Amino acid sequence: MRIATGIVACALAGALLSPLAHAAPGALTVEHYKLDNGLEVILQPDPTLSTAVVHVWYHVGSKDELLGKSGFAHLFEHLMFEGSKHVKEGDFDRLLEAAGGWNNGTTNNDRTNYFEQVPVSHLPLALWLEADRLAGLWDAMSPALLDNQRDVVKNERRQQIENRPYGRVELMIQQALWPRGHGNWNLTIGTMEDLDAASMEDVEAFWRTYYRPSNATLVVVGGFDVAKTKALVETLFAWMPKQDVPRRRTLTAPVTPLPRPATIQTTDKVQVPKVILAMRGPEAYSQESYDLAIASYVLGSGKTSRLHKRLVFQDRLATEAYAALNDQMLGSELSIAAVARPGTTAQQLRDVLVEELARMKTEPPTAEDIERARRVIEVGLLSSLENPASRAGRLAEWAAYTGDPDHLAETRAALAKVTPESCARAIARWMSIDHAVTAIVSPETAPAPAPASRGGGK
Repeated sequence: MRIATGIVACALAGALLSPLAHAAPGALTVEHYKLDNGLEVILQPDPTLSTAVVHVWYHVGSKDELLGKSGFAHLFEHLMFEGSKHVKEGDFDRLLEAAGGWNNGTTNNDRTNYFEQVPVSHLPLALWLEADRLAGLWDAMSPALLDNQRDVVKNERRQQIENRPYGRVELMIQQALWPRGHGNWNLTIGTMEDLDAASMEDVEAFWRTYYRPSNATLVVVGGFDVAKTKALVETLFAWMPKQDVPRRRTLTAPVTPLPRPATIQTTDKVQVPKVILAMRGPEAYSQESYDLAIASYVLGSGKTSRLHKRLVFQDRLATEAYAALNDQMLGSELSIAAVARPGTTAQQLRDVLVEELARMKTEPPTAEDIERARRVIEVGLLSSLENPASRAGRLAEWAAYTGDPDHLAETRAALAKVTPESCARAIARWMSIDHAVTAIVSPETAPAPAPASRGGGK
């Protein structure tokens, strides 16, 4: 569901005036079908666009990895740009940029996706590139290329986790929230040990298991001709052999809150403390996840939120305070956090966070709170659909989580169903310090200066 919650007033006004804001429920024009080999295809023509977005969503993320083989999904996010059967190393970017396009990819617990936007006249090129790397990535693979990208991923871990302020604690929280062996326990970035141990045989087995038409969703959004694009998709992708859908981790039992509280105390190269309260949440796109999204917004999104007003404006204990819900297939994660002002202790931050968390139960969001949050969340959703690249991602996400790529009307209806009563029930179930991981990050203690050496000699 990953619905945006921080929208400025100008975006609010602009989205309310957009055609999508007034669209009838289910008004998105979507063609949704499968090729005989299992490839899911979603076409969403938009005659107002002169560009086209191709988005391929592979149904494999870190949740599907095996113990001891972490980071493979993210590793492939990098390998997929390094050449394929008919595309030399470096040519994927070069060809798209020469056509006036751009491309990227991302990985999370639940999926790996790749996307590019090009002038609509170059849509055949974008589709051909995606087809070639789906079918022929391994033709271009070599130990040297694997070693190179392994190092790139390891360096990314250093930059984005280990050397980023408060970065390392995020991995600690994730593995404290979920038991070892659960899909959400797996780290998307992987571990240095697992990345070093990954052999060509291991990586090839992963590719052959998950990179197949039956495990992929192809989305095309833009100003294209539907009949011509369907024929092109058939030509480029339908020849690939049919294979079974690979085994993937799915939700097999209801998500439950963390059985008992846990505490993490660590240090980092930072100037001030940060405190995070992390809790489990329900699976993405459940009705309860909408209740919790509304509650999360009221508690900690924007300058009108309870946390900002209390910690930043009123008590002036923090420079930043927020709450964020990260929706996931096997269970979501809710984070409530604050970064201290100089002179504020971690204990002061924790006390106020716990107090405001408890106040959500004794003073749950009112109907007015819920309506304000619902409007901003819905406008964020509509605004995201106005950008063709994010729209393509949204269609792929809806298809993956709900089976319906045009889930706009259902999403808006689910938001409208949130009431003070349903919100209070979600708060009572999920938002409790008794079911939270409390992480306290303190500044590293500076080492004592070395004693001055005595000079002189004989």
